[in-house]
Amino acid sequence: MIKLIAFDMDYTLLRTNGELSKETEEVLRKAHEQGIYTVPVTGRCKRELEPFLPRLFAHYIVSVNGALVQDVFEDEILYHETANQELMLKMIKKGLDLGLYVEVYSGDAYTDPYCYEHMEELGMPPEQVPLFQATRIVVPDIVEVMEKKGDIDKLHMIFKSVTDKKNRQHVFLGHPEFSYTAAFINNLELCSNKVNKASGLVALAQHLGIDKDEVMAIGDGANDACMLRWAGLGVAVKNAVPEAKEAADRLTLSNDEDGVAAAIRQYALQ
Repeated sequence: MIKLIAFDMDYTLLRTNGELSKETEEVLRKAHEQGIYTVPVTGRCKRELEPFLPRLFAHYIVSVNGALVQDVFEDEILYHETANQELMLKMIKKGLDLGLYVEVYSGDAYTDPYCYEHMEELGMPPEQVPLFQATRIVVPDIVEVMEKKGDIDKLHMIFKSVTDKKNRQHVFLGHPEFSYTAAFINNLELCSNKVNKASGLVALAQHLGIDKDEVMAIGDGANDACMLRWAGLGVAVKNAVPEAKEAADRLTLSNDEDGVAAAIRQYALQ
């Protein structure tokens, strides 16, 4: 019996245009009414999730790729894992020196004026630009701000193309202090080596006393693969990358065909 449904947001729950369909919202409501926890497990931070939270019926969120687990009703942090500040600052500087789109998550998401004003030119998927422009805090010097803040949850960088990523990502890879993942084909995300979507989901399941066999996870990206493998039932949407499909137990319709709603109806609703 499924007691918790964990779902990625972008290109999984949401349609490619960033909208939550009425069909998916209605299915989430039915799951909630049956006592099932509906939990976004996402690379987004809380600020990016807030417009959707009332329609997700989510009591809990797992955000920033698993670095943060929060009770949104009580405004309480249940789990938080940050990266090594000194090493992360070096990676931030490398990204800026290479002219990449760079942003840093520390509670909120921070970027600089150039990155903010040239998102699409720097490789941001066009459908993501409105969300990023609406939710980023723009600061003159990201390194200086992060030196003062201390806690760094995630470094997010975008390359201009897949080829650009293949040619230049090596300067960031291979450090044992970091976990590496990607939400789409030309980005790179660095968190603490203790962080991934599965680790955040495990922390929440333990808090709620829910066994992994009672969890269904749904995703599309490489950063979803670990939670699809961990959950008792892992489901990949049709538009998922090969890594996510290989990790999943089942395949559902695409995000633009309300694949999450179809999976919930098939595997979770009574």
